[in-house]
Amino acid sequence: MAIQTCASCGQEFQEWVEYCPHCSAPVAHYARPAGFWIRVGASVVDWLVFVPLILLNLWNMFWHRSIAVLVLISVPGFFYKPFMEAFCGATVGKLAVGVKVADAAGKKLSLFNAYIRAFPFLLSGAVNLAGQLMLFTSEKFKAGESLIRINATKPLSFLDVVGYVIAAFILIDCVMVAFTFRKRALHDMLAESYCVYKEP
Repeated sequence: MAIQTCASCGQEFQEWVEYCPHCSAPVAHYARPAGFWIRVGASVVDWLVFVPLILLNLWNMFWHRSIAVLVLISVPGFFYKPFMEAFCGATVGKLAVGVKVADAAGKKLSLFNAYIRAFPFLLSGAVNLAGQLMLFTSEKFKAGESLIRINATKPLSFLDVVGYVIAAFILIDCVMVAFTFRKRALHDMLAESYCVYKEP
C-alpha cells in the first residue's frame, strides 16, 4: 500500500484510511468504498437498460429466428460495461446510485483495465452467445420445434458445463465484495480498480 501524509499532524499512514490514525483528522479525498447491496442496485438498473434488447432477443428466438439479428443484439453487451467505465467512470446503473469505478489514484480506468474488470461477465456472455448460435443452427430449431421440447431432449453439452462453472465463479466473485478490504471483488483486484461512492 502507498503511504500518505496527514495534512493536519504531518504523520504518515497507509492509503485508504478515512481518518488519520494519529490525530483522527478526516483524510482529504477519501473515497468511501461501495458495498455489496449498492452494487446490486446498480446491476439491476444496468439490467433495465438492456430490457429492450432482451425483449428483441426473445422475439427473435421464438418467432423470427435470425442469426444476424442474434449477433447484432449481442454486440452492445461486449462494449457497454468496459467503455462506460473507461470513458465515463461508471455504467448507467452506477451513475444512478452514485458510485464510480476508479484506479488506485482515483482516476478513470484505462480501456484495457476496464476490459479486464469486465472479463468474467464478457466470458459468460460469449459462452451464452455460442450456445444460442449452436441452437440457431440445429435442425430441430430450424424446423420450428418449440424450445421447451428441444431443451428437454438436448443432452448436457460442454458449453453448458462451462456456463455453469463461469456462473458459479461470478457469484463467488461478486459475494467477495461483502467480505474483502475496500469491498473489492476479484475482478476489481485483477483490474486494480475500486468501486467507490462519488464525491458530493
